Amino acid sequence: MSNLNNINNYIFDLDGTIVNSSQEVLLCFKKAFAASNVQIAENRLSTDVIGPPLVEIIKLIAPNLKDETKITEVMQNFRQIYDNDENDITDFYDGIYEFLEKLKKENKKIFLATFKPMLPTMRIVKKLKLDMFDDIYTIDKFGEKITKTEMIEDIIKKYKLKKEETVMIGDAITDMQAAALAGVPGIAALWGYESDKEALKSCANAAVNNAKELECLKLKSAII
Repeated sequence: MSNLNNINNYIFDLDGTIVNSSQEVLLCFKKAFAASNVQIAENRLSTDVIGPPLVEIIKLIAPNLKDETKITEVMQNFRQIYDNDENDITDFYDGIYEFLEKLKKENKKIFLATFKPMLPTMRIVKKLKLDMFDDIYTIDKFGEKITKTEMIEDIIKKYKLKKEETVMIGDAITDMQAAALAGVPGIAALWGYESDKEALKSCANAAVNNAKELECLKLKSAII
């Protein structure tokens, strides 16, 4: 078994991993659909939908909405509401901020890779004083949409990281799949939004229930 002492580079997802933005995001979606006069079932506004790119979330909440113009309108309304919300109720998961600070003090390289656009990401970074990242990758960092795999690959290339010293930490199956495609271990944050925890664990190299477990994590030697 190898532990995190062998890891020098950490790539983190944001929503569902570092911060719990679920209630904030769902509230803004509710307002966005209302502003577009699109009726939705209240039970569709659950944390299960959070994680994918914005247009996919809209389709998960309103699966019967086929009008692409209306989908675009809802998306624009959401962006306007969410990007400028001065009363954002997003907060940290227990212990994660302290873990990030510990990594920084130990001179580890830490990165953010999120499907959020840059504007709301930086708003949250500023609000929650998340100024310890070596770099922040958002879905629109380079103008065009990029995948999580492309984010990881670009981070590794740009900063000349060794894959065997790098991990991806996220709460979604897509995070684990991106890590695998990029050739680095994926650590599943079980406290996040992914509803199918067993499927999440099955495609991860390791899984943790909280930040303390993450700090004490043992990685399977077969993956690094």
